[in-house]
Amino acid sequence: MIKRIGHRINIILLSIAVLTTGSCDRHGTAWNEMDKAENLMDAKPDSALVVLENIPASSVKGKEAAARYALLKSMALDKNYIDTTTFDVLQPAIDYYVKHGSPDEQLRTYYYQGRIYQNQGNNDLAMQSFMWGKEFCQEASDTLAIANLMVAQATIQYRIYKIDDFIENNLEAANLYSAIGRADYELLSLVNALDGGILNNDKSLSDSVWTIAKQRVSENPDLNSIIVPYELSYALKFGNKEDVINILEYCESVDSISDMAKLNVAEAYYKIGDVRNAKRVLDAIPIKSKFRSSLKYLALKPDILELNGDLVGALHAYKDFYMTIDSIHMGIFSHDLLFAQSRHEMEKSNLIEKQRFDRLIWLILCGIFGLVILVGWLYYRGYLSKTKRILAEKENENLRLEQENLRKEKEKAELETANLKLEIAQLEGERDNLKELQREQSELAKPIQDVIQKRLNILNGLLAKEITNNESYAEPYNKWIETVRNDKKKFMDSTRLAFVASHPKLMEYLEQHGLSTDEINYLCLYAIGLRGKEVGEYIQIKRHYIISHEIRKKLGIDEHETNIGLYIRRLMKDFEK
Repeated sequence: MIKRIGHRINIILLSIAVLTTGSCDRHGTAWNEMDKAENLMDAKPDSALVVLENIPASSVKGKEAAARYALLKSMALDKNYIDTTTFDVLQPAIDYYVKHGSPDEQLRTYYYQGRIYQNQGNNDLAMQSFMWGKEFCQEASDTLAIANLMVAQATIQYRIYKIDDFIENNLEAANLYSAIGRADYELLSLVNALDGGILNNDKSLSDSVWTIAKQRVSENPDLNSIIVPYELSYALKFGNKEDVINILEYCESVDSISDMAKLNVAEAYYKIGDVRNAKRVLDAIPIKSKFRSSLKYLALKPDILELNGDLVGALHAYKDFYMTIDSIHMGIFSHDLLFAQSRHEMEKSNLIEKQRFDRLIWLILCGIFGLVILVGWLYYRGYLSKTKRILAEKENENLRLEQENLRKEKEKAELETANLKLEIAQLEGERDNLKELQREQSELAKPIQDVIQKRLNILNGLLAKEITNNESYAEPYNKWIETVRNDKKKFMDSTRLAFVASHPKLMEYLEQHGLSTDEINYLCLYAIGLRGKEVGEYIQIKRHYIISHEIRKKLGIDEHETNIGLYIRRLMKDFEK
């Protein structure tokens, strides 16, 4: 609310400045031509672009006019599918509208800024721009721009596999497109949401969206081509074999189909057992096509190759698929961090703006208060004297309160000092324990050897089982697994002893930092690859997070910035060097 009030104040001040200085001629030829281009923008974007390009640069005078021309031309280029990767055109709009524009102007500016970043292949900065633009959606009146921004966000969310967000943005955009009578855009958003529902295996959502999409096509048959590729996707996920065969026959009868449709056709042939045709259609997708790097292609290819007898090719394809999965997981993690940082920057900016507005209000109030004081001093000297006395009493009261606070802070400091001494005593005790542990190192050699020998025996048994396909060789492993489940302490102790042998420097490091045996056992679970939730579920200790906090404290790990699992595994690698 405060941000909106401050924004309106800025608009008022800007309007006054424009009216008084005459820096922008709103009645000139250039401004009138821009009005004409804006009226043509949705229905005839090509004509709008021609009008804008015929406006002489010398006639565009003032920052506001330059900003409007820059934004309109960026809109025209985008609507004519002319992708630009530079900010040469849009920059005057960014420079002006970010601070002085209306909600619609700011929304459009951030949207086209994001589109340029998308054209550059920088989805991170694009998403940041879209998030900034979304701040103005509640105040903006340009429904089409709001819907376009949501679709743009959804495009990036699909790339980083945030499917739930992808579905939500497309459904909201579909409602907005419907409200302004853009049935074509509405249908595109609906089939995107349908694609997300299919990926999520959400039949209820998919059925609902599919019903609406088919209704829109029945109302406008010219849009039928939009839903054909998704019809096959839907049938593959939720239909029967007969549905798939019927749609296949239709697709194969079409002279040319998109690469996405080819991928669906290949999957359909695979699902009905026709692996020869599945491979034929899959191979027909051009090498340079973006769908060759899609997760669906990478998942489908090894299955088709395997059934066609190309086991070596299938193995390589499986490796490519799992490497891509790992890369996606890392990408999702990094994008989550980036988007969280972007949200933080937005909140920070809003706070700064709020503080600026608060200062403005404070200055106004101070001026009014000063005026009241001046009038009172001129006409009511006695009342002023009384006011001064009251202020003095308040100051004395504030001083007394400050002294009381200082006394309490002193007591708090003394208590903290006592606690610190206690912690020092505890650390000294842990140091003595560490020295005792070092003296007992020789006694741990035999248990370590026993653990290593036991695990080697288990490994040998498993290898023998795989070579001979004789389950009896796996009996030691099965017994060990039962121990892992039933005797968690024994397993954790043996794991620690194994790490003492394989990573002695790491274990020494942990002991030197005062970690107890239980805490080292706890970290060893992370070292073997478990995540925090899995560790908690395994040890079944309610104070799981308290243990983690104590370990972080001893190791000097930041509470919020570092994942303890990543930290211990990185530490292992450092000591291996």
